[in-house]
Amino acid sequence: MDKEMTRGRALLFLISLFLTNVAVMADMVIIPAGNGLYETFQNDAAVNFILSGPSFIMLFSAMLCGKLMQYLSKKKILIGAMILFAVSAILGGAVANVYYVLVMRILVGISMGFVNAAAMALIAEVYVDEDKRGTIMGIFNATMAGTGAVISLIAGVFAVRSWNEVFKVYWIAVPVIVMMIFFLPTTPAEGSPSEENQAKVQGRNPYLSRQFMLMVSCFAYNLIYAVIYYQVSVLVAEQGYGNESVAALLSTLGTVGSCILCILFGALYSKLKRATIIFGYVGLCLSYLLLYLASGPVMAGIACTLCGASYGYGFSYFFLRCTVVVPKERVSSSISMTTAIGGFGMFLSTYACTMLQKLLGTTGILKLLPVAIAASGIGAVLSIICTVMDKKNPSDLSMQEVRENENM
Repeated sequence: MDKEMTRGRALLFLISLFLTNVAVMADMVIIPAGNGLYETFQNDAAVNFILSGPSFIMLFSAMLCGKLMQYLSKKKILIGAMILFAVSAILGGAVANVYYVLVMRILVGISMGFVNAAAMALIAEVYVDEDKRGTIMGIFNATMAGTGAVISLIAGVFAVRSWNEVFKVYWIAVPVIVMMIFFLPTTPAEGSPSEENQAKVQGRNPYLSRQFMLMVSCFAYNLIYAVIYYQVSVLVAEQGYGNESVAALLSTLGTVGSCILCILFGALYSKLKRATIIFGYVGLCLSYLLLYLASGPVMAGIACTLCGASYGYGFSYFFLRCTVVVPKERVSSSISMTTAIGGFGMFLSTYACTMLQKLLGTTGILKLLPVAIAASGIGAVLSIICTVMDKKNPSDLSMQEVRENENM
């Protein structure tokens, strides 16, 4: 660790940081109420944005966070973002007006981008060893999934009463802010890159093509997964599986699967490295196939569990991989970019579904699943090809830097 802490202090730091996932997983609270929002407001475009719009807003706030970290400590950014989240999320359903809810969700999206990017960057700063960093990021993402599972279940109970009751769940953000104030370490602002470091980075421009391909894959992965993530309540209603509580249960099963794979991620990545993502795409493909063939809520639950597991696994991969394919001077900005690109993919998912529904002449989700199956299958094949190519010309810049230092 770069910053020395006692074991107890380090544990409190990690607990406080992990609990910021209340903001990162904010969508899990409103998703069980998705069908109720569509029925209440009768405005598909606005409700689409209410559901996935924060992921789009993250595109901008995460990129801004990368710049802001040059001037402010990550602790200040995290606390400020969590306060914004608490206010906008708790009051998100205070007025039964579609545009009011939309505006408050925009503020939630701003806070989500800052929290996710700054939290990941803080982990990368504190844990410099790649395998250790992978383990902590995996646990962070496991906590993210676990947090999502808990708040989704609670939100499902509230959603049965009314769509605007779910916003009460966000009160959990208040004690989290208190913990952050006391236990997050204050690290210095990163500052602007020096001219010397800029010259070194410019001399290693080949990393940009690898980073670009990683971002394309991250975008596609999030877009594919979010089909069921945002529309699970619609599928439940379409297939007659039950009410909002069943939708919440399926969402929760997805986060449980994600939690398990995130815990295992560090060990898996240390063995597979670049090949890790192949199995993520295969998992998405199989989960959507199972969901398409599901004859009842039990099989759908198994499919959602596998889909969530695949996503948590891939999510951890992209956030770790984005720190090792770039020079160390670009780690924070790379994390911010990954946050932004992933959020953009999530955002476009609901609109992609709407477009496909019009093309296929359907109002449901079931007929869209073959497209998700094909897309994830293509992703798996391309990942295999890229992994083979990577063996000839490794993209892991951190390992290259280690070898260069050993040869000096």
